Amino acid sequence: MWIEELAKGKYKYIERYKDPYTEELKKVSITLTSKSNVAKKQAQKELNEKIDRILTAEKKSDHTLQELLDEWWDFHSQTVRSNTIRNYTNIMKSFKKNDNLNLKAKIRNTDSQFFQKFINSLTFSHVQKSKYKSVLNMAFDYAVNMQYVKDNPMKKVIIPKPPKTLETFSRVQDLYLEKEEVNRLLTAYYSSHQSKRMGNLVEFMYLTGVRIGEAISLQVKNYRKEEKLLDIHGTLDYSKGYKNATKELPKTDASYRTIGISNRVIEILDEVILENKLKYDHYDNDSYIFIGKTGLPIQVNTFNAALDYNNEKLGDKKINKKLHSHIFRHSHISLLSELNIPIKAIMQRVGHDDEKTTLKIYTHVTEKQKTDIVEKLNNLGF
Repeated sequence: MWIEELAKGKYKYIERYKDPYTEELKKVSITLTSKSNVAKKQAQKELNEKIDRILTAEKKSDHTLQELLDEWWDFHSQTVRSNTIRNYTNIMKSFKKNDNLNLKAKIRNTDSQFFQKFINSLTFSHVQKSKYKSVLNMAFDYAVNMQYVKDNPMKKVIIPKPPKTLETFSRVQDLYLEKEEVNRLLTAYYSSHQSKRMGNLVEFMYLTGVRIGEAISLQVKNYRKEEKLLDIHGTLDYSKGYKNATKELPKTDASYRTIGISNRVIEILDEVILENKLKYDHYDNDSYIFIGKTGLPIQVNTFNAALDYNNEKLGDKKINKKLHSHIFRHSHISLLSELNIPIKAIMQRVGHDDEKTTLKIYTHVTEKQKTDIVEKLNNLGF
């Protein structure tokens, strides 16, 4: 440390330190109004602390990619839902198993090219690749905020979109079921007392457009019969098993909504609630509506298994589409589109989720209606 005398009785105390990355000598300084022994000791102490702060901050950028991901996840996992935690945890685990992502790499040495090669190596769908990129992007946003790095290399990483083909366009109709197809399925469900409750849930979802998690989390208190309204105020988190399942806030703010319900939906709810009251002594306003034989909410995997089973029961009339719980949400969008309900109203009703899919179905249905108009005009005989 050395001292330089300044004007007006002030003294600049200066100390050198070596930059750990460039190995260049750099200086730090403080200014005091004395050069007594006490002042010198104080200056040396403050300069050492100043150098320590600088070196500590610079060492942080020496994080490996794994260390960054771990630190970011410790922070981020406190801000998201259980379902999101489960999904992101699986992605983080897959990072460790992927040979194309070197988790030992220093984050200061990584760049867009480093991560582009990783994304290009993935053999997943476009949607799944986007999820992987999203996790890395959030981790590096955190790194930038913490001043570990100056820039986020993920911002320039591109996920190539697969080329559109005629087959891509023709697949739109596979996203939803026609009314006749839904009726076929319901006939199979309602033909057996064993599958009647599942049939109630299928028809309910088709007529409301709610997600499976929203449907099975519905409680009696969410049903306002006199007003013909249904409060969609949550989704079921069953990550710890259905016995320990809890109702939590929905996916987005728009998902927290109240929808109007038809007379048929009221019939279904009244019937299901009455059956539950007759079977369970302590069934009350806080109880779930769509429950199985055990009294617990219907399980998603059980629902999908029953869906496949009842489709197989149709034999030659089997529906040749990939069936899953979400298809009834899409089918509801199709139904409302056929009824000429404005797209904005449809999105509000279903919770404004996945606009691309909603618009895709809406456009497909309305285009089909234009074709139907021409066919009807041709049949007039003029």
